[in-house]
Amino acid sequence: FVDIFSKAEDRNVNFISESGLIDLMLLPGPDPPSVINQYKDLTGPPPMPPYFSLGFHQCKWNYRNERDVLSVDQGFEEHDIPYDVIWLDIEHTDQKKYFTWDKTNFPNPVQMQENILAHGRKMVAIVDPH
Repeated sequence: FVDIFSKAEDRNVNFISESGLIDLMLLPGPDPPSVINQYKDLTGPPPMPPYFSLGFHQCKWNYRNERDVLSVDQGFEEHDIPYDVIWLDIEHTDQKKYFTWDKTNFPNPVQMQENILAHGRKMVAIVDPH
């Protein structure tokens, strides 16, 4: 237990640890850029995200099936519209159950991804259980 108080400014700070130890890092600034630099000194710089993730993304809710996905991809190709990643929302799952795959509507996931990859694009299948 640490108790810090200042009667002159009427401010209190209390730290309580149920496990017995507190790791506390103070980043005094004095301004936001300094705090960020102090944090980077403590943790190291953040890694660069994958290059493709910085590009254009195509996402819509409810691609009905594999044919629909490939049709959208082909439409972008025919109209020379750039994009880097296509996202599959929850409709690619078996009855909207996370960590599953709808083998009826998306029977060839590897081939579907290879078709997308042939145009220099990537595919992301969303997984966000909540």
